[in-house]
Amino acid sequence: MLEFSTDAEMKKIPELAEEFYDNILDKEDRPVFVSDEATVWGVWMSTAEELLRRVIQYYGKPITMDDLKQPFWKLLRQLNEGRSAGRLR
Repeated sequence: MLEFSTDAEMKKIPELAEEFYDNILDKEDRPVFVSDEATVWGVWMSTAEELLRRVIQYYGKPITMDDLKQPFWKLLRQLNEGRSAGRLR
């Protein structure tokens, strides 16, 4: 039997994931499932440089290559630190 990793942390932040998918990913690259163990490389299909450019353009904050190595759910929370609900784009 094939077992998948859990997505409990991702289920806690669906609105943050949707915002990232809608504003950073190309429409055809939208993932069906993202586990808690996945990094951004599980959903991003282009170059690191393009990802960094889109993130700073949309979120207004720089991230590092080390930031991209953490679980995707942690990256989403990091990108949204300091943003109030009223400031979400």
